[in-house]
Amino acid sequence: MTKRVPGFQLCRAAALTGFAELVRARGQDPLRLAAEAGVPAAALFDPDLKIPASAVAWILEAAAARCLLPDFAIRLAETRRLSNMGAVGLIAREQPSLRKSLEVMVQYQWLQNEALHAHIEESAEIGVVRLDVVGAGPHRTRLASELAVGALCRNVRALLGERWRPEAVCFAHAAPEDLAPYRRLFGVNPLFDQEFDGIVFTRADFDAPIPSADPAMAKEVARYVDHLAQGVGHSARETVGELIILLLPTGVCNADRVSRHLGVDRRTVHRRLVAEGTSFSELMDQMRMELARSLMANPRRSLAAVAEHLGFSGASAFSHWFQRTHGCSPRAFRRTLS
Repeated sequence: MTKRVPGFQLCRAAALTGFAELVRARGQDPLRLAAEAGVPAAALFDPDLKIPASAVAWILEAAAARCLLPDFAIRLAETRRLSNMGAVGLIAREQPSLRKSLEVMVQYQWLQNEALHAHIEESAEIGVVRLDVVGAGPHRTRLASELAVGALCRNVRALLGERWRPEAVCFAHAAPEDLAPYRRLFGVNPLFDQEFDGIVFTRADFDAPIPSADPAMAKEVARYVDHLAQGVGHSARETVGELIILLLPTGVCNADRVSRHLGVDRRTVHRRLVAEGTSFSELMDQMRMELARSLMANPRRSLAAVAEHLGFSGASAFSHWFQRTHGCSPRAFRRTLS
């Protein structure tokens, strides 16, 4: 499997499940926060959208500050369900034991969040799942780590039952003032200032059977997920292209903004795209062409709406661009589709 270009980590918008509701409950505007983070508004409602992991780390910190909730990520983790992992959650649920379920989660973690690295370690009596958030910077990992560990706890509880409690929960950062929200979620007091972020399990936990297990179903879903994984881009060209598609409807899609989302400077993006035989402007034209053709295939969608979705200031600017790239007007092109 090709490794994604460093610094270009994306994650499913499922990471923000429950975000809008929690922010509104505190009297804040989730759409405004999303705009400030450079996260498309649709990401708050479509769990399968891919967004920059660094933007998720930023928006968690911003929301915690605006909402005056130091435990924002813990509260968000309380809303997590195994279904938030999509098809990967289905595979995990059909495994014969918790160990096998955790191995599936680790195996496919990169499909969920490329900035979150998961590892399983076992000794004679215990097992540990370590979670490492990378690429967000040291000042933006606390809430991202708490959300990841909290979500893992919720997933395990979905598999073993609500009575399950971890042997220990560990965080590398310092302890907060109020531990009550942490006890509510984990059922134990976490340990802080530890060497890693993660959960400690007993050997009995790892060996515990999953009541819902169906190996045949697990194989079918795994085959489907592997098929999806083959289509996930790992080159700079594909990663930047994904972000262009996400940012075009915002009306502000340029190399500088894409670079900020990816956590690198503009020259780095330029250098990596050139190495793959393209440039940012060429790639944006290509993405716009593909998206324009798809949008215009729907006769009920007006050309003004197409122009807006593609990030143009108006129908005239869209028409000029379309004439230059396609050699005909948008109306003439649309007639060829009927």
